[in-house]
Amino acid sequence: MKTILTICCHVDLCGAVQSMLSVLKCLKLKGYRIILLIPSEGKIEQRLHEIDIEYYIVPINFSATMYNPPFKNYFVNKIYWGLYFLKQEIFCDIQIIKELRKHKIRPNLIYTNTIIPTAGILLSLIYKIPHIIHIRELSDEDFHFNFYIGKNLYLKTLNKSITYAICISQAVKNKFLPYFKTKTKLIYNGVPYYAQTDFSEEKEQNKIKILFVGRLSKEKGILDIIYAINNLKESGYSCIELDIWGEGIDKPIITNYIKEHKLEDVIFLKGYCPANKIPRHQYDIAIMSSPYEAFGRVTIEYMMAGLPVIGRNGGATPEIIKENETGMLYNSKKELIDKLKYLINNKEYRLQIGEQGKKQAIENFSEQRYTDEIMTIFNSVLNNP
Repeated sequence: MKTILTICCHVDLCGAVQSMLSVLKCLKLKGYRIILLIPSEGKIEQRLHEIDIEYYIVPINFSATMYNPPFKNYFVNKIYWGLYFLKQEIFCDIQIIKELRKHKIRPNLIYTNTIIPTAGILLSLIYKIPHIIHIRELSDEDFHFNFYIGKNLYLKTLNKSITYAICISQAVKNKFLPYFKTKTKLIYNGVPYYAQTDFSEEKEQNKIKILFVGRLSKEKGILDIIYAINNLKESGYSCIELDIWGEGIDKPIITNYIKEHKLEDVIFLKGYCPANKIPRHQYDIAIMSSPYEAFGRVTIEYMMAGLPVIGRNGGATPEIIKENETGMLYNSKKELIDKLKYLINNKEYRLQIGEQGKKQAIENFSEQRYTDEIMTIFNSVLNNP
């Protein structure tokens, strides 16, 4: 039995982790032994037990940080971060190798989820085995990463170790093509279809309910949505409500904005909820407001529920939404307001593009299609060394 060693830096159930788990589940069903390394305890563990994935908690070094440089001097920062990265890399890799030897694990392939974990570089060289990396971020735009040894040096080093770089959208592929050339493979994520018949509550007939699902951080564009709702309320649209599902570091900022503009009666912070438990059938309109979405799992979930989606015209969102066919795109807060007004005032159009979006999403972004394409790459690498 061939062994695939997977390295993941996330321990929550974000979209990147959910998509990875779909891959691991499929690989396990195909007869491969799956070993997963994670840096700490977290929500991911329950899912790993459910799908019976063997995992170990080990120190994992990160290639980048979201924090700003600690010093004002550029060269001092380069030296400080470079030394910090090297120290962490040596420590973490030694601990990982010890853990693998302890459990007598000799992998046949390294699978790294996102560009952040670095261990796959050295391990693939030590064991002389293929290394597949799954790139699920735009890095600079969506997370504002600061790479410890510089982005160019890190990605050039990474390129020397990888066999393939799977990119989750054309936007991501375009971003990393200069570094990985012909090694890049475009495979859109697959998203499970959540049936909406299990929910007892029905849609309110006298309200237009708007849905946002995502991390509560400014880079997700959430303040633009709140601005638009405030504008609509001031314009006399008393029938609207916005539900925000999610948690994040900017929740206090968002809460204060809602209070300052007296929007507590129309905007409701619902907190975190698993994707399969969100009652999408209760809503009329959904919004994807992130200007730099690497894929847009939430967008697909909206569409699969038959919701008309208004998406920010950036990142991979235009690859998913076809303007005025399967959804609507906007470039500014004014456009968002105008398109919200149009959907609020045109029920037949809402239903029409919602249905067309649902059909496209189910046809093009199924988990079966996703795992089939992934398996083709893994099988070709493992069976043709």
